[in-house]
Amino acid sequence: MCEKNPKWRLNNQEKWEQMQFNVGFLKKMETIYGTLNCEYCGKPNLKIYEWCEKINSNDVATADHFYPKSKYNNLKMEEKNMIVSCYSCNNNKKDGVCSVETIKHPLNPNKIKEINTII
Repeated sequence: MCEKNPKWRLNNQEKWEQMQFNVGFLKKMETIYGTLNCEYCGKPNLKIYEWCEKINSNDVATADHFYPKSKYNNLKMEEKNMIVSCYSCNNNKKDGVCSVETIKHPLNPNKIKEINTII
């Protein structure tokens, strides 16, 4: 069982808040759509892991910042900027900025329109 509030968060509050935001986003998407699929490649049945669990990179759901937070810090807590992604797609994208056409399997049919309105 995970600690609800780990001690390390006290020294890295920003990272903890971002993790909480990302997990909240993923849980919201799972509640709305029932299942999580990678919005880039379509990989199905992605799983949300708790912060302390050992992840399986083959099925972990990640919250990708479409416009990377390293370049668009003002969008780091903007849900319209978030994409459900498998580990592989998120890791391959890294801090790159790509076109909205890379979102081939949007959970929300309005996702591309939303992304186009945020910058």
